[in-house]
Amino acid sequence: MSDRIKILAFETSCDDTSVAALEANPGDRIPRLLSLAVQSQDEVHLKYGGVVPELASRAHLRSLLPLMRKVITETGWDLAEVQAFAATSQPGLVGSLLVGQTAAKSLSFLYPGRFISCHHLESHLLSVFLEEDQPDFPFLAALVSGGHTSLYRVDGFDQFHLLGGTRDDAMGEAFDKAAKCLGLGFPGGAKLEELARAGDPTRFKFSAVKVDGLEFSFSGLKSQLARFAAKHSDPESRPHLAAGFQKALMDHLIEKIKRAAEESALTRLVVVGGVARNLELKSRCQNLLESGVLERIFVPRMEFCTDNAAMVGVRAYVKFLQSEFSDFEEGVSSTSRPAIRRKTQ
Repeated sequence: MSDRIKILAFETSCDDTSVAALEANPGDRIPRLLSLAVQSQDEVHLKYGGVVPELASRAHLRSLLPLMRKVITETGWDLAEVQAFAATSQPGLVGSLLVGQTAAKSLSFLYPGRFISCHHLESHLLSVFLEEDQPDFPFLAALVSGGHTSLYRVDGFDQFHLLGGTRDDAMGEAFDKAAKCLGLGFPGGAKLEELARAGDPTRFKFSAVKVDGLEFSFSGLKSQLARFAAKHSDPESRPHLAAGFQKALMDHLIEKIKRAAEESALTRLVVVGGVARNLELKSRCQNLLESGVLERIFVPRMEFCTDNAAMVGVRAYVKFLQSEFSDFEEGVSSTSRPAIRRKTQ
């Protein structure tokens, strides 16, 4: 039997089904990704204009086993030699989370490998370590996705400190709702970004968001867009509305990132989550680099920004090295239980 550490990871927190195989030699800082399979559910939810939890759960059930077979075939693994079976446990859609967690628990029951439950947001924060260019600790992290918009100080592989989060919509959610308002369909974040490139971001004046500290609020901008769109329903106005809305979102996010960097004296920024793919966000972060606020910026490649099992495998590897195994009695949660702590001043 090989002395290499093998981890089979599952991600089913929302509407992407994913399975990954990772391997490490004893003493390795980070495991190596051997195989990653992802199945999107966009077509399943398209006509409903948003994710339907029950349909998401059923789609995970259909996709998980074929994806696992694909990964096992690509690696040539014997499941009896896998040391850990990992799955996301929180936060997310309960029915979806149960699919991945039940798979990991069942395999751990049938084979010697241990069961490891992982926090979705911690996995995202470590997704940057799937790349060769990796940040040193500590660093400032912006997690920007469809379900979350938060800033963190990360001091180590298991040291995550929440600095601030959104009071209402997440940034990715605001993108999708704005796209729907402009008739772009669901999911619409990427479509809105593309439409915004053809628009003038100064044509429509969005009021700046006023929120204390390092907190975010995007609901007001969404309401402003709805009012503008009602008054300017002509097709010619849509690119300008999209550009103005995206600029307002970015102004708010970048203001908070800049403030967090200055208050924490952290000069390394990691941007993770689905919205990290946005080119305007990358450009605005580059401006912070050029202005001297930041010294380095790290953004994972596209397949590691969205929900994926590879990042779950990285988090599971860290927990494996620390013998942080989970009980079969451990459940799932739709909300984020206090695994990530708020940073005290």
